[in-house]
Amino acid sequence: MRWIPCALLLLIYPAIASAAATIAITFPVDNDYTNSQVVNGSFTGTTPATVDVNGVNATVNQAAMTFSATLTGAALLVEGSNTITATLTAVDGTDAKTIHATFDETDPAVTIAGVTPAPTDVNPNATYFKSVRVIGTAMDLNPIDSLTVRGVSGALPDPNNGGAYDRRAELNPGVNTITVRAIDAAGNAGSAEYVLTRRIVCQDPTYDPSATYTVDRNDDLPDADLSDDVCDVRKDLRPDPTDPNDPPFTPPRKKCSLRAAIQTANHHDGDDRILLSSGGLIRLNHQGAGEDAALTGDLDVTQNLRIFGNGRDTTLIDGSKLGDRVFDVRDGAELQLLHLALQGGHAPQPADPNDAGGGGCLRVSGGLHANSAAFLSCRSEGSGGAIALDEAKLTLRNSTLALNSAGRRGGAISALGSADPNDLVLSNVTLSRNKAKLAGGALDLGAGATAKLNNCTFANNGAKAGASLSTTDDGQLEISNSILGDQQLACDPPNSAGAVISMGGNVERGDSCLQPLATDQQNKDPLLDKLATNKASGGPPTHALKVGSPAIDLGGTGAVACEPLDARDTERRDWPRALPDGSSTSSPPFCDAGALELLGPVPAD
Repeated sequence: MRWIPCALLLLIYPAIASAAATIAITFPVDNDYTNSQVVNGSFTGTTPATVDVNGVNATVNQAAMTFSATLTGAALLVEGSNTITATLTAVDGTDAKTIHATFDETDPAVTIAGVTPAPTDVNPNATYFKSVRVIGTAMDLNPIDSLTVRGVSGALPDPNNGGAYDRRAELNPGVNTITVRAIDAAGNAGSAEYVLTRRIVCQDPTYDPSATYTVDRNDDLPDADLSDDVCDVRKDLRPDPTDPNDPPFTPPRKKCSLRAAIQTANHHDGDDRILLSSGGLIRLNHQGAGEDAALTGDLDVTQNLRIFGNGRDTTLIDGSKLGDRVFDVRDGAELQLLHLALQGGHAPQPADPNDAGGGGCLRVSGGLHANSAAFLSCRSEGSGGAIALDEAKLTLRNSTLALNSAGRRGGAISALGSADPNDLVLSNVTLSRNKAKLAGGALDLGAGATAKLNNCTFANNGAKAGASLSTTDDGQLEISNSILGDQQLACDPPNSAGAVISMGGNVERGDSCLQPLATDQQNKDPLLDKLATNKASGGPPTHALKVGSPAIDLGGTGAVACEPLDARDTERRDWPRALPDGSSTSSPPFCDAGALELLGPVPAD
């Protein structure tokens, strides 16, 4: 055994037994941000007698060699920069540690506003856009550590620009509450909310039907009993559903036709809704023109009614065997048509030769509002091959009128009266291959009728005067971001002062329609592709733009913004809102003139 000299042992032992105490502050960290008045730390070496934090005695855990102090009184941290000093006093001396921390217990101040390129005329807090540009500020004493818009993280606010942020949020149909939440470096949270309604159907997002009728059969039988509010074409099976002669079936027997549903809705008080749930072809053949209760002939609508289809290419109401127009919307009633197509209606020759008659698909004395609809191959012996309006309201969005004809005026649409331009609005509408014998191959405005058109396309229409449109008897039209792609004399009368008012962003193949603005293009071939289905799942025909078309990026350059969607219900990709959710907005708000954005890959649904 080797012995260690006694003198050397005495030198080593005291060094271990009397090592100097050291102290550290573990929370908050030096130059960190805090909203807590608690200071925590640790120590090593000898057991301390006391730990003082800014004059407050800390609680010491000797076994864990930690301490904790809750600052109170004069030691409380104040907003802004603070010095925190912890002093350990031991039997053999002291050790002090000092850090600096910024104290902030104030929530970030957040502001929010929603911006869309084209708010609706009716309500600035409503939009047809699928997303909204959200701008505002998020400011605080501390830097903002995170900012979420509807729960989606993205770029932080710019502190050099007043804490400004610029983001995008997707919208759901109906009312949207958009919440912006900011969290600062100290963990404080502040938020703001913005409420915006996304309108996706016609003019009235508040339409609240009091009754709904579901069409489950595609024949044209009338309702069996008009004295009740039950849609049922079955005469023998209605009185007693427990009748043993009518045993239960799975699925139950189909009972509600479109004609019966409209008859029932006319009888029922209040606004109603009809669902064409099964889609397919509904062929009207219950002949008898001139009747006004939807029992025979055209479908008379006498109460406010909304009809939903399964899609413009899958739900088709055909009147080619009816010997009459398809719908007759009576004075005081408004009809909404969504996601369906009408075809083959034929308005008979009016008995009075002075009566323009008309409306091969629809005659409207009340109001018609259609979204994602098509009006095809209808004809009138009078005016309005597809639609005839008599001092009535009309709103068409994302729709097509094609292959219609009129024996007089307005191959697609004829409108009389209604001097308010907001009563006749066409957006993302294609008018193609319509013809009139006299004037207005596609559109005729007379007797003071006025209209607004935005992002519409006219092509291959024809008439003796005004291949695209005619404006007579104080008829007037405001047009923007549209294509007048018909022959050289597209308008009648040519250059009529004030009859056709350009709002910019238009392409005209000739020069008979517009008193042009700087953002219009006249005497230019719009380079339209043929009328075709330009959507993966089908749909009514539209005209795509060819590469090099002067309509590309022309829309939105005038006083009126483009429509948020094109005729395929697809967001116009040149718009900033087409960027991914949460991304910033910086690109110019230009789109393509006409009803269809430049077609690249065929868009999916």
